[in-house]
Amino acid sequence: MSKANANQSYSMDKYAENCMKQMEDMMSMGKQSSDAWMKCSSVLAKGMEDMMKTCMSKAQVSSEKNATAWKSLMACKTINEVAEAQSRLAQDCFEEAMSASAQMSEMTVKVAMECFEPINKQMSEAMKRAQDSIAA
Repeated sequence: MSKANANQSYSMDKYAENCMKQMEDMMSMGKQSSDAWMKCSSVLAKGMEDMMKTCMSKAQVSSEKNATAWKSLMACKTINEVAEAQSRLAQDCFEEAMSASAQMSEMTVKVAMECFEPINKQMSEAMKRAQDSIAA
């Protein structure tokens, strides 16, 4: 075999080896992306479940408070008592709504941050790999 043929054969082998390495890297990155999305989905599902439990708990507490408030309204004997009881009820409902809203907002932010953490990590690693391969 001539030297030119040997060099050409070596180049083709090197090219095939590089292609296989790139394919393996792409498959690895695909798996890592898939794993990151699965983690994200799991965190999101758990977070939504916790948020639904909180909503149901708040609804139950609110229902119980409304029943108590209705009883206190029915026990009023004068218009002034009704106005005072209704004013307290309105204030309590507003405060409860603001508290529940703040709690749900905090839960939403927490779920969003935890949910996208694996994706951010995977994207950072992918960008680092891309920069390293360009530098090489």
